[in-house]
Amino acid sequence: MELPPVYDANDASFERNADALPAYSSSIGRAIPTSALNLTESSNGAASKEFTYDLKSKSSLASLVLYGDHLLSKQLPTFLEGSKVEGLVKLNLESGESINAVVISIRGQVVSGSTIYTFLDCSQTLWPQPTSNGQKSNDKLQGEQEWPFSIHIPKEVALTLGTKDAPRVEVFRLPHTFLERHARASIQYEVVLRLARGFMKTDHRIITPFGYIPISRPEAPSRLRQLAYQENTPVPGPISDPEGWYTLTPIQIHGKLFNRQSIDATCTLSLASPLSYTRGSIIPLHLVIQSHNIQALETLSAPQAIICRLRRNIRYRPEENKASDPYLRRDEVDHSELATWWAYNEGPPPEKETFKRTMGGEILLPSDLKPTTNMGRFRLEYSIVFFPFDANGFQGEINSSDPMSEHPVEIATAFPPGPLPRTYTPNDQAVHSSSLMVGSSLQTSGFF
Repeated sequence: MELPPVYDANDASFERNADALPAYSSSIGRAIPTSALNLTESSNGAASKEFTYDLKSKSSLASLVLYGDHLLSKQLPTFLEGSKVEGLVKLNLESGESINAVVISIRGQVVSGSTIYTFLDCSQTLWPQPTSNGQKSNDKLQGEQEWPFSIHIPKEVALTLGTKDAPRVEVFRLPHTFLERHARASIQYEVVLRLARGFMKTDHRIITPFGYIPISRPEAPSRLRQLAYQENTPVPGPISDPEGWYTLTPIQIHGKLFNRQSIDATCTLSLASPLSYTRGSIIPLHLVIQSHNIQALETLSAPQAIICRLRRNIRYRPEENKASDPYLRRDEVDHSELATWWAYNEGPPPEKETFKRTMGGEILLPSDLKPTTNMGRFRLEYSIVFFPFDANGFQGEINSSDPMSEHPVEIATAFPPGPLPRTYTPNDQAVHSSSLMVGSSLQTSGFF
């Protein structure tokens, strides 16, 4: 099982190139919380965590034992991409109980209300085993029995989509478990032990959920950004490191200060490139505000006035050839906490003497954030949204709930090659609240 590597800061192959970096401010970064490293630290040879599930009938006792990843498994046995669902089936039969077959299965399903769409179904017959000539044994089960099992979890599945008249086959990567109380659709995995009891008899079953984590990894950041992470120096901005940033189209701002002074400004937002970020780390941001009105510059560059968030969009579409409730076709939208911002200086002259203000920013990603997902009719997508400024005395021409800019990004589960990212948010810069909260003005399901 291939696992995300942990970068060795002492690796001599990553040479320092001090001449490649211009002078910056004296702020330095901090290591990200260790809770984000769980996926990186998981290893194939590590000890497993045991989960046992029992089923007792009048004349038998069946037990299903699962061995989950010891670092990833909390309340549920959890498995990483490339691993196997391994366990043990125990059966203690008393006289009079007839078992025709013992079958273990793993399933993956998109569940929405009473609608279930199965995208993964792998089974293994534990008993009876075929004989050398391919025929099944006629032996009867008696007393205590045990069968170890191991079912490989495929990385991809092929699904048939489209209508009956125009079907199409597409290959999808197996998605991350997704279970949230208020979501209209979820992605669930389960292990099913079935004890087949023959004609006119109800089968015995043990059904238990398990977690699945795919390994998705961003591409390596720019050389200069990697060097900054390794040397714990400030990250260069878009001018010094154009390969390290994706700059969005500049936004023209029009409005009034204190309801009497008309102002115009230009804002240019840049996102760290590549546009894929590991959960448990951060999304680096860079913002340039330009205006000939110094008072407008000071007002708009106040950290608490800049409203930028990560938006999550959950999209579920029932079968294309069936009528469905329009409610199910509505996207569910929610947002992260606000980005934090601070003054960012990339060298002389001091910006206080110019018509420009430069801000550094970060969005903190929770370590349990679900990654970008595409599983046929179920999609979980992310974007960076930049809302109008929320500054005292400033009234913009755009509705405060309408984003000025939005750009898609991806959330991954593993770190990219190279040094681990660092956070540069100043210690005294706390996540601030905003009037942009859940309500009639902001169409959102909440915050994550």
